[in-house]
Amino acid sequence: MHAALGADWCNAARAFMFSLGCIQSMRCHTDTCPTGIATQSPARQRGLVVAEKAERVARFHKSTLNALHEIVVAAGLNSPDDFKPAHLRHRINVAQALQMDELYPFVAPGELIAGTDHPLLRRWWDEADPNSFRARVRH
Repeated sequence: MHAALGADWCNAARAFMFSLGCIQSMRCHTDTCPTGIATQSPARQRGLVVAEKAERVARFHKSTLNALHEIVVAAGLNSPDDFKPAHLRHRINVAQALQMDELYPFVAPGELIAGTDHPLLRRWWDEADPNSFRARVRH
């Protein structure tokens, strides 16, 4: 989905952590990870059997790529790079779903610098202040 919306890359670290056996104990920063994944403690690291976990991670990665391939083919595309906002739909309510390019304005390269006629983008541009992260006060 993110790539279809223009992302240059998509991160998948959490899913791979789960494939290693992460249980989200939320203690990664304390060096007390109960699964041995996020720790420097030799005693806790015994829980991370690398040979076994490597196989799980490899199977997860292979399955992820296979699922992506199935989605690409089902959409009638040749590559994940071919996904565009029009391929994604967002459910508005029980009876309506709109394509992402109908919901959000997409900016053409250089459009804001050259000027835009899109009312929402024009308003945001007019409210922007290059010297501050605060919006300009509209009068």
